[in-house]
This record gives sequence, C-alpha cells and structure tokens, in this order.
Amino acid sequence: MPWGWPSARPCSSSDCCSLLPGCFPPRRFRLLWTGRIVSVIESPQRRTAAVIAAFNPDDELLTNAAAIAAQVGQLVVVDDGSTSPTATSIFDHLTGTGVTVLRLDQNSGIAAALNRGIEELGSTTRPEFVLTFDQDSLPVPDYVSRALATFDDATAQGKKVGFVSAESFSGHRVPVLGTANGLNEAFDPMQSGFFIPMSTLAKLGDFEAGFFIDCVDSEFTARVRAAGYSILIGAGCEVGHRLGARLPAKMLGRPVRLRGNDLSFNYYSPFRMYYIMRNGTTLVRRYWRRNPVWVIRRLAEDAKAQLLRFAFSPDRRYLAIAAWEGLVDSCRGRQGRISQDLLNRIQPR
Repeated sequence: MPWGWPSARPCSSSDCCSLLPGCFPPRRFRLLWTGRIVSVIESPQRRTAAVIAAFNPDDELLTNAAAIAAQVGQLVVVDDGSTSPTATSIFDHLTGTGVTVLRLDQNSGIAAALNRGIEELGSTTRPEFVLTFDQDSLPVPDYVSRALATFDDATAQGKKVGFVSAESFSGHRVPVLGTANGLNEAFDPMQSGFFIPMSTLAKLGDFEAGFFIDCVDSEFTARVRAAGYSILIGAGCEVGHRLGARLPAKMLGRPVRLRGNDLSFNYYSPFRMYYIMRNGTTLVRRYWRRNPVWVIRRLAEDAKAQLLRFAFSPDRRYLAIAAWEGLVDSCRGRQGRISQDLLNRIQPR
C-alpha cells in the first residue's frame, strides 16, 4: 500500500490536518488510499523500509523476507552477484510478492550491496528509517515497533541517536558498552538488525564499501559514535541468525577442557581471516585516537578469539599467511576484494 500519493511530500507543519493532495501527515500517520481518503491511522512503521543483502541464498530467504516485509513499508533485496542455479528462482519469487529485487553484476561485498539498496530507497520512497539485514536473519514480529520505542524513548531524553541495534542473536546478547536511564549503549553490534534514521546516513555516509566484508558494522559503529551519536540496543529486538561454524578445540586428538567444559571456538576460513585482519587493523589505525577505550576493548575481545583459532584450527599455516597479508595490505592502504593470487595461496589443500 503506498504512502500518501505517488507525488507526496512530507508536510512541513506538525499540526497539519487538512490532508490536501500533495502532502502527507508527518511521522506517525499513514493514509489509507482506495481512490479517496478512507481514514488516517497511527502506524508503528513510521515510513520504515528494509534492505537485505543476499548472495547465493536458499529458501530460508523467502521466509525471512516475508517476516521483514510484514513490518515495513518497502523491502529491497540486493542480489550481490549470486552464481548458484537456484538463486534466480528465489529472486523471481520475491519479485512476484512485491519485493524490490536489485541485481549487482558481480559480487561486490555486503557493504556495497546494502549501500545500493539504501540508494534505491533514498531515490524512491524516502523512508524515515531503514533496517539492514543479512539473508539468514529472522527478526521477531514486533522488531520495528520495539526499535522505534527505544528510539523515541532516547530522543525524548534528549539523546542524539545514530541507530538502534538488535538486543540478541539466537539467544546471544549483544555486549553492552554502558547503561543510562534504562537505555543500553551497544559496544560493537552486528550489522543485521541495524535500525538507522536516514538522517544519520545523510550526515555521516553509508557503509564502508572498501571493507568488502568483515568489520563493516564495526567501522560504521565507530564512525557514528565518533560523530557524537548514541548507538542503542533495542529492548526486545531479537533476531534469529545463523552463527558461524563452531569447532571443538583438540590437542593430540583429545578434547581440550576448561573448568569442566569442552572448549570450542568460532572457526573462520583463511579467506575470512584476511578481511578480518586487514579491516580490523584499518579500524585501529583510523579510530584509536578518537576512541581509544573502545579500540582497546575490541582488540582484547578479538585477541581472545584469534588465540583460539590459531591454536586449534586445522589449517593454521594458511590462517597465518592470510593474517599477515591482511596486516600488510592494511598498512599499504589496500581495500576491496582479496586478490586472486593471494586467494589461491591461502586455499587449504
């Protein structure tokens, strides 16, 4: 259902009640249109849209997209250069349900895909807020209304809100940086579930496309926070999400135990390790002066995870090569996709 009329523009008056053609009521109100004005109702959507970045999706995307589309005025799915035979039919099905599907000619990374979707929204429906999601994320049915409630609570307290993040992913709570007046500030939240005012993007820019993948969310968080904005955790904003592969830690073929529990770790391929090290190093170099406490805490958290990977991963030699090359490329200022030559060198044999 369209917002107002095709040529509608926001009314400049907060107490407008004339409902003249060519304007629509601000913020909370939505026009129901069937050839004439039937009624004006309060809408929890507040002209919210969403973007999903997708690459070689499976049928799970159809379920997730339907759940997200039910909460927003428009959903854009960006195909980031998918190559799987089944992807075309999935995207065609989404188009048939009213979802806007945009196709990128080649795999350009999650930041570029999200930016393309945001650009489309900015030139068409111009929503007040945009949600960003991974293809494997399923938010709770009232995610948007809960995120809006957190946003409104914070702005009523005089906070300048950069965006609202999810509270948990598949039961794993987002780490908190601090709490004030019942509002939790997010430490380093995952991108999926970002509820961003378009005004934030207009002032501070889109996601860092040069990062390609990994640390895209961290860079955006650091940039928004450096500009003096709060990054808040949405109360009750839960997301079902596929977490990365977790492997058991073994030494000499036997499980390693810590405090009576089997030790495990999040495994990343050498391909991912390159981006994690390159972009993570760039983050440190870019933000350590502006936010040293955040950078040091993030380094400490990352160091614990990396220690386990380098100690127990099955392809440690290739991980080491990828990490070193990522560090060097960061110092050289290199961004974008990993080179094919390096990709061949770090491919486990």
